[in-house]
Amino acid sequence: MPELARRSVLLGLGASALTACVSQPAAMAPPPAARTFPKVLSQRDRITRTVVGLRPFRPQGFRLEAERFGDKTVIHNYGHGGCGVTLSWGTCQRAAVMAGETGRQDVAILGGGVMGLTSALILARRGHDVTVYADVMHPNTTSNIAGALWLPSSLFDRDVASEEFLRLNWQVTREAHRGFLPYVNRPGYGVSWVRHSEVSPRVREPRWALPGGDDLYPDLDVRTTETRFGFAYEERYNTLMIDPDYYLDMLMKDGQLAGARFVARRFESLEEVLALPQPVIVNCTGLGAAKLFGDETLMPIRGQLSHLLPQPEVDYSYTASGQGGVLYMFPRKTGLVLGGSHGRGDASMDISEAELTRMVDGHAALAERASFVTFAG
Repeated sequence: MPELARRSVLLGLGASALTACVSQPAAMAPPPAARTFPKVLSQRDRITRTVVGLRPFRPQGFRLEAERFGDKTVIHNYGHGGCGVTLSWGTCQRAAVMAGETGRQDVAILGGGVMGLTSALILARRGHDVTVYADVMHPNTTSNIAGALWLPSSLFDRDVASEEFLRLNWQVTREAHRGFLPYVNRPGYGVSWVRHSEVSPRVREPRWALPGGDDLYPDLDVRTTETRFGFAYEERYNTLMIDPDYYLDMLMKDGQLAGARFVARRFESLEEVLALPQPVIVNCTGLGAAKLFGDETLMPIRGQLSHLLPQPEVDYSYTASGQGGVLYMFPRKTGLVLGGSHGRGDASMDISEAELTRMVDGHAALAERASFVTFAG
């Protein structure tokens, strides 16, 4: 992108100063030094763990609405695809408002993932008597193994989602972003800014705005030259990196400090849910909503992540096209996260050896591409 030239203006100089300026070579700003981006050491012997999770996806987008069952109010907050962590502050704050509008104090929350934990914290801080019921609790939820780069996308099908949902999603995305900002660089929470690159072999024409609006991504730089890995097109910007290993731990502690109670319980039917003593129930069950509430539109999207040994020198992230699909790398203190699996309708929780090989080899190939030196940060 063109940059404005910067000019130094000399004001109030005496004759001697002007003479000195003339007699000595003018000082010029040095050209920007080329920066070498450290290579990701994508090797099998550096893998510390490989995990599999199922994203709760609805083609029409997440469900955020209240439903009456006799004297009970159920507030649905599920179906965020792979964007549960990133959208949590947006949809959970809206769900909390719906709960407050019932005028009832006691609230049950179904689900111990990020949606359940965030809802519990918000409602407890608003003075509600909150009980979280979940079969699986932190640190064993799907949310715990999320990639969790703040870039909420791929959570609906554009040819299915309504215009009403698209407007809601835009607003919720912006609200979710604001919810995370107070946690950036807050000790113990694992939330920080990262310089991210999204690269493509094709120039995007027309270009779509980033999720929630370009203004949410500071220092956005769209380029077709000097791109990361030498691709034809790159969008480089700052966004938030959320490490679930830290963040969810602190979120649960905050909820407990605010007064939320946690009960381990598995529900097999809607009748069991409606038998709870609380008059208001916030449904954050994800894929479990298919069985409990008969949502036949829900489907799993399988994701597989491999964690590598930490590389503190790697301070950037990327999403790129690779052989057989997308590849992404997110840096964390606990290690580098390699991902990009998107198994639509695949409910297998087994580690795929073929996908593991694609990840390791694909990221290694990116690391060897010639365009690792660039003049921009």
